[in-house]
Amino acid sequence: MATANDHRPHILCVDDEPNVVDAIRRQYRKQYQVSTASSGAEALELLKSESEKPFGVIISDFNMPGMDGIEFLGAARQYRPDSSMVMLTGRAELDIAVKALHEGRIFRFLNKPCLSEVLEQAIEDGFKQFELIKSERDLKVQLEYANAQLAGLNTQLEQKVEQRTKTIRSMNEFITGLNGLTSVAEISEYAAHATAELLHSEQVAIFLPDKNCQSLHVRASIGVGEEAALQKLLTGTGITAQVFASKRAQVLRSDEEVTLQYQDGDDFFQQNALICVPMVSSGTTVGVLNITGHLGNEAYSDEDIQGARSIAESTATAISSQNHMAQRDEAQEAIILALATLSEYRDPETGGHLKRLQHYCDYMARYLQTDSPYASEITDEFVYDLGRSSPLHDIGKVGIPDSILCKPGRLTDEEFEIMKTHAAIGGDTLKQIVLDGHNHSFLKMGMQIAYCHHEKWDGSGYPKGIAGKQIPLSARILALADVYDALTSQRVYKPAFRHEKAMGIITEGIGTHFDPLIVEAFLACREEFQETAIRLKDQVPATRLLE
Repeated sequence: MATANDHRPHILCVDDEPNVVDAIRRQYRKQYQVSTASSGAEALELLKSESEKPFGVIISDFNMPGMDGIEFLGAARQYRPDSSMVMLTGRAELDIAVKALHEGRIFRFLNKPCLSEVLEQAIEDGFKQFELIKSERDLKVQLEYANAQLAGLNTQLEQKVEQRTKTIRSMNEFITGLNGLTSVAEISEYAAHATAELLHSEQVAIFLPDKNCQSLHVRASIGVGEEAALQKLLTGTGITAQVFASKRAQVLRSDEEVTLQYQDGDDFFQQNALICVPMVSSGTTVGVLNITGHLGNEAYSDEDIQGARSIAESTATAISSQNHMAQRDEAQEAIILALATLSEYRDPETGGHLKRLQHYCDYMARYLQTDSPYASEITDEFVYDLGRSSPLHDIGKVGIPDSILCKPGRLTDEEFEIMKTHAAIGGDTLKQIVLDGHNHSFLKMGMQIAYCHHEKWDGSGYPKGIAGKQIPLSARILALADVYDALTSQRVYKPAFRHEKAMGIITEGIGTHFDPLIVEAFLACREEFQETAIRLKDQVPATRLLE
């Protein structure tokens, strides 16, 4: 007896022979809920009255009073289109089988008497077919629903794209505005106002660290009280300090969260949800961007948070760039200081010599950067520092007596030994500047060049007699450039050599005086060398060139 909780699959068996339907009911009652009818008309009435029953398999005899099995199964399909129809008959004529397959669209045609295992297999296969058709129908419904959902999502997506495009346009305008600013103060003020506008917030503050990173102070703000804007935060306390130290943003979406995490120093963020984002450039935290007072006091969305990160990143890059410029200015002042300590001496080299060296070094460095085993070592920063530091190579000459430095002729052995000390004098002077805390990369390179630009590849140079790759790469590059310029320029003790003769002398020095790879770079750039030598030659009285 079937109950409301009976989940056995349903079978409908139609046959005018009571012993057949009784046999099927008895055989399959444990596996299935079996309903029976003795004629096609009775079975159709049952299908109509019990429309909620999902008959997965309908089994019908062919010979029945009123309507035969083919007519019944064709009519039954109107009420149960997904059911698997099985024809069970004692007539095995071919024409009946063909008619049943085409008109009744039956799933399986079986002859009486039918082995129980054959019928059982047909029923099992029929239920599999029923479930497959049902799944396909359900999938179709789901697909139609998904298409409707997709249409709605497409509309929402179009709206989001429009809003996102507007946001990107605003961010591009913000970045463009940053590029035209020339001080940290201007950048901070501009970023604070732009943040308030772009993220619809009433309160914005940009915190920057002091020189020693011991405390944070407000550099620019919107909607922040004067007293709060003047305070300093110790780097170990408060949300702002935590974000600065960890380089990780904190987003507090409710007043309760703010109260829980609030500490002294976060006064003007105590009442609202907030975004607190680190301003990081090249791995270094340069400040913190705090935003609160969202329009309508609503929590910030993920898009708002991403916008805050973008603003913080762009602002950090701009501030970092300004800081680097300030460091360069500081380094230049350090150089002036170094020169001032040697002001009682003078260097007879012309400015043209220093400019030519910068060009020569740049030509060779850029060639080696793209096509040599040194490519990985010669970064863009290396090339930039080489150009800035090359004028420092002979800074030690201002420590050489004028009687030697300006002698209009060849030096004696004793005088030459004194002249050679200019390398150590220059290197020591720049080393002391670096040790005093002016730890900039171009000063370090300048120190290496000053010490080592007279060293030779085979170790026969001075002041230390080092060889090969013990000589810094920057000094090896400058050494060749310096020799070429000395050869092609007029000096008090010699006329200028022609470009071809200078090339020959340098080529003879491969593996002895010069690094072979540096000479290779020189030869690859020889036309640029010659053009620069002519364009930037010293304005001196005409002199016969040595062949």
